[in-house]
Amino acid sequence: MAEITTQEEQGIVALFPYLDDFCQAVSRVGSDSDFHGHEVLSPTSYHELMALAEERYGPSPVRWFTLVGALSGMCTGFAMPLLMDYDWPIVVGGKSPGIYSLPAYVIFGFELMVLFGALATILGMLVMGRLPNPYGTVYHPRITDDRFAIFVPKVGVESSQAKLLHHLGAAEVFAAAK
Repeated sequence: MAEITTQEEQGIVALFPYLDDFCQAVSRVGSDSDFHGHEVLSPTSYHELMALAEERYGPSPVRWFTLVGALSGMCTGFAMPLLMDYDWPIVVGGKSPGIYSLPAYVIFGFELMVLFGALATILGMLVMGRLPNPYGTVYHPRITDDRFAIFVPKVGVESSQAKLLHHLGAAEVFAAAK
């Protein structure tokens, strides 16, 4: 089990007003060993950032949560009415109960596939994103509004990393503690 330490990690935060500059900075920072342990913060999800994350870390494992949820929902959607039909048969037109009524169960299978897939996707996003995170830090109020940020630990405001971030389009670079 991981220990929770109260020691703060010092570093710098670079705020970016524009997505294009931020994407360029994230690409550069991700390939530079001077920025080891950096964190990328965005007010919301953007396709450009998702493409950069997929390029660096590979495809998201959340899709497997969705697949398992959808398949279990489809199986449940077919099994539930089938078992009910065997338990309480309604013989209509001389048809025997069970597998002969299978086309009518497609609606149940589809609806539960969508429901279980959606719930599993939400669960997967929470699990893989390690949310909720009570120890998360908001370094600046604008990060949750309209700014993008990169936190670089163990460097100072006058460091070469800070100068590079300014050069890449950061509007503001300041010291912060995690």
